[in-house]
Amino acid sequence: MIEIIKGTTTPLSDMGIAAGTCWNAPTGDSAKNIRRAMDCIESGHGRVEEYPDVTVVISEYSARCIRELYTHIIGTTRLQESTRYVDCENFKFYEPGLEPSAKKVYEGIMCNIKDAYAELIRLGVSKEDAANVLPLGMHTKIVWKINVRALEHFANMRLCARAYKEIRALARELKKVLSEYSEEWKQLVEVIMVPNCQKYLYCTEKFCCGAAPKKSEVTKALEHYRNNQDDGK
Repeated sequence: MIEIIKGTTTPLSDMGIAAGTCWNAPTGDSAKNIRRAMDCIESGHGRVEEYPDVTVVISEYSARCIRELYTHIIGTTRLQESTRYVDCENFKFYEPGLEPSAKKVYEGIMCNIKDAYAELIRLGVSKEDAANVLPLGMHTKIVWKINVRALEHFANMRLCARAYKEIRALARELKKVLSEYSEEWKQLVEVIMVPNCQKYLYCTEKFCCGAAPKKSEVTKALEHYRNNQDDGK
């Protein structure tokens, strides 16, 4: 679950005003500010994307998923639910969609961990020490602040078909929540919150899923086109 707790509702206008001020251009026209912001995005002028940001609470995702999210450092800051102060005896956990026999083993392990954690607490072990047995699949909660430039990079990486399914689901939910926050966010996320292959029209991954041609294939085709153009002169 993702909930917005703070953020600008006019990210495109804010970006357009910043760019217009830099160019010593009039910034009183809202439509022109939005067009200017979109031009900056299309041209790859990412600095203006660092001005608007949003703060969200993310919950009901696993600690493993959030650990992957934490690799996105630049342009973000976060706080995570404490295992030092919070009682985790009845923790909930991520269900990866296993077949029945594997699901039974998986859920059994989680129940055993819950029992072990509860027993450690009963024996007088502190929460922060008992927390060492908690699994990566356990649900956690974070407060995450991210600017638009970092958001674009996050989405480009995590909406890729090769990203792990849970963080891909998180990225899709975040896109949906932001699109409902304001009209400008709706317009913005449709442009920036896409996988890299949709952004560049080629795949940047070594192991491509096949949804788009590899960068090397596009480069080869472009070289072939240029050679044909040169031959025609």
